[in-house]
Amino acid sequence: MSQRCSAVAGDTKVETPEGSMAIRAVAGQAIAVLTRAENGAHLFRLMKDVEKAADNEPVLKFTLESGRSFRLAAEQVVYKAGMIEARAGELAVGEELEPAFSYPKGYVYRDDDGNEITSTGGIKITAIAPGGSAEIYRLAVNQTGTFFLSAGVLCKADGQ
Repeated sequence: MSQRCSAVAGDTKVETPEGSMAIRAVAGQAIAVLTRAENGAHLFRLMKDVEKAADNEPVLKFTLESGRSFRLAAEQVVYKAGMIEARAGELAVGEELEPAFSYPKGYVYRDDDGNEITSTGGIKITAIAPGGSAEIYRLAVNQTGTFFLSAGVLCKADGQ
């Protein structure tokens, strides 16, 4: 298994103070990115060392229960609900990922149709499919070593 933690497709978006940005658009720059502190607080920290690591790498396309999707190489480390690290290539449909925002686990709320739903505290993967090939980028994030994709999923960076 590669030691690389970050392996993000160039068209996958991350959250910045200026809004969602494709990772390829910030290559070679240092830019603030949404992350999570150890205490769970959301904050922005400097994403740096954003560089293309490979061309034409196979990627996986993940679709979430929210309808949002993103593409990652199999070696990208993401956090499953409960802050459990897993490689993207090891994930399965039905698993829940650590979300940027969610109701606390056990909280009961109503959807737009009035149905009661009990929050699991995560965001469920509803589909995983081959996502073609893409330029793959690696990156680092100061202090936290993590970053949020615009789809709301917490990922691990290569370093701090």
